[in-house]
Amino acid sequence: MRNHLISFALSFMSESISGAPDPVRLSLEAESAKWFTRSLISGGVVAFGCLLEIWETAISVRNWFRARRDLTIKEDPKSWGIPIAAFGLLLVVWGIVAEVTYEGLASNADARLRAHESDVLSIAEANTAAADKKSGEAEKTAGELTKGAAQLRKDAEEEHLARVKIEAAVGWRSLSDKQKRDIGAALASFGPRASVSIWFNASSTEAEMFANDIAEALRSGRITTSAPGGIIDMREGGNWNGEIKSVHTGVIIQSTKAPAAIEFAAALIKELTSRGFDVKRQTDPPFDPKPEPIIWVNVEARPRGPQGEYKLQAERDAKKSKNKANN
Repeated sequence: MRNHLISFALSFMSESISGAPDPVRLSLEAESAKWFTRSLISGGVVAFGCLLEIWETAISVRNWFRARRDLTIKEDPKSWGIPIAAFGLLLVVWGIVAEVTYEGLASNADARLRAHESDVLSIAEANTAAADKKSGEAEKTAGELTKGAAQLRKDAEEEHLARVKIEAAVGWRSLSDKQKRDIGAALASFGPRASVSIWFNASSTEAEMFANDIAEALRSGRITTSAPGGIIDMREGGNWNGEIKSVHTGVIIQSTKAPAAIEFAAALIKELTSRGFDVKRQTDPPFDPKPEPIIWVNVEARPRGPQGEYKLQAERDAKKSKNKANN
């Protein structure tokens, strides 16, 4: 019985691991059950033989008591007790031999079943180890892919930052449509009081386009402007050890001494400066002698470094870094 309980436990574990019936295990279980059933039958035969032995014993005891009471009574040689007792003895002997034999065969089947289940468990453990190894390799590969993706993102971010820096350093100055409308609205009050003459460095296409943007911004506020015109500045050369003059850059604004012109020039400088462009008043000479309220906007070559929103962002970053360093 203990062997069959062990067999059942191993069977349950095998099916739990494999998830499907094992034909070898089923065959061994059937063989073990067959011998176990025959062992039970043999035990029953032994019990039956014992019952027959009890009959013959009961007759012998009865005769013994009779013989004690009456010495003339002898056992009947034709009594059925003798052959029945002999048959019972035969059954007992056969039952004991068969039970021992079947129990041995059942035990052998159980042993082979346990060996088979041990093999199944070994195979399952090997498969589990292989699966764990593959899982580890998959996790390692996933980790490498994640690391590679992170590096690609980092490279892309660095590339984007590099492009932004290049664009900030060399990008042309320009005003968006919204900026043009905002500047025109902010300066519209000067429209009836002053006019603007706009010029650009004729050797710079970038300066010409920025001059056009400024003209469009002012005209959106109904301010009278000239059509942007180009100026060619020819330097005198050929003088040995002559002075190397600096190049004019940014936007230079001049006005007449009329109060409306002076105020208009200051307001335009503020509007352009607040949007990240290099703008300054002309100092040589500071004012034009004409009496009319006129301002001159001279768009020179692009300054070095970022302009527009890029310049404002660089100033914000520098301020943030300075505050962080102070804290």
